[in-house]
Amino acid sequence: MRNAFAALVSAVSALCRWGTLAAIGVLIVVVTIQVLGRIPGFPSPPWTEEVARFALVHLVAFSCGLALLRGELVNVDMFVLLLPKPLQAAVARLVDVAILVFAIAIIPGAWDYVVGSLGERARSINVPMIWVYVVTLIIPVSLAFFSIARLAGLGRDSAPPSHGETV
Repeated sequence: MRNAFAALVSAVSALCRWGTLAAIGVLIVVVTIQVLGRIPGFPSPPWTEEVARFALVHLVAFSCGLALLRGELVNVDMFVLLLPKPLQAAVARLVDVAILVFAIAIIPGAWDYVVGSLGERARSINVPMIWVYVVTLIIPVSLAFFSIARLAGLGRDSAPPSHGETV
């Protein structure tokens, strides 16, 4: 069972990595078009600003779960690093449980938000807005899934900072 879950975590991680790369690729292309559009004579399409925002939102959606799995989410570690190792591990698990509970709590609202967006379209590029609003569902589902993976021992804790952040 653990091997099957580990394989599932690996597959979802790969999907999230590819989604992150795709979002970064779209962001690079669109920002390049925006920059080149400042050159006289080069066309500057009006949709680039909206697509850049959408790509940035998708970048966050696909990468936040990976950051959690790797123990790289933003946290306050100055207090935790002063604790003995067993207590550090306990606090890390407590944080994973808190993230899991929060993520599960907001999934129903995120679902309602996505369902409520059916029929809406983006003005400048004329695509269904569900492609944008779905990130409100991807984020909590991803956080819940990768929290469970960390609680199952499939994640890793980030190394303590080595650049003078702690006393």
